[in-house]
Amino acid sequence: MTPEARTIQESAGEQILFDPELVSDPTRELFDPAIWGDRAAPHTEGRGTVWQLESAEGRWILKRYLRGGLVARVVSDRYFFMGYERTRMAREFRLLCSLCEMRLPVPRPVAAFIQRSGPALYAGSLITQYLEGTQSLSSLIRSGHLGEAPWAAVGSTIRRFHDHGVIHRDLNASNVLLSEGEVHLIDFDKGRLATPSTNDSWKQANLRRLYRSLEKISTGQASDLGDHWTTLLSAYAEP
Repeated sequence: MTPEARTIQESAGEQILFDPELVSDPTRELFDPAIWGDRAAPHTEGRGTVWQLESAEGRWILKRYLRGGLVARVVSDRYFFMGYERTRMAREFRLLCSLCEMRLPVPRPVAAFIQRSGPALYAGSLITQYLEGTQSLSSLIRSGHLGEAPWAAVGSTIRRFHDHGVIHRDLNASNVLLSEGEVHLIDFDKGRLATPSTNDSWKQANLRRLYRSLEKISTGQASDLGDHWTTLLSAYAEP
């Protein structure tokens, strides 16, 4: 079903967005792994740590938004505040709601938490449903199974997102999840929907970003990458 977003102002300086079908009592404790105790397990792939939560509604994934690059050495998890709806958590939560409405293969958003930090900064977290039985394209390749990836399905899936105008700002192999016969995309932080005036160059930039990530992780298998990439592009090009 399509997720429904509701907003509550829990207290001054905090806001929670949530899906009332999945969360009946949205509080800040929902986003604290320590409160979950042994029902929270850390998982690391990519930047930082995400947590797998065992809820009554099924498994969820909790991520804390962290900065990258040089600025992360100074401020690891704070961003400049310009209104709740412009925070990274709110934007990703609402974008995922839209993508679910489009029936695109993404994790369903559960809840987002935004916390002000003084007059100018904020931090926050996002919870999404866990995609059962999936493995990242990155993990599959690193395990030496480059040829077992469903390259045509990956290309077709990316084309679906592009046809809907979905701009993924970090399309890398870790953000492509694979399961039996299905391909999902995750991590839409800073993602957005293209407008009629948006130049189509972002589509090729998306593909180049993915290829660069594949080059980095296909050590020892690089000679085969070109053929698989051609398969992906061929499927992507099909109408």
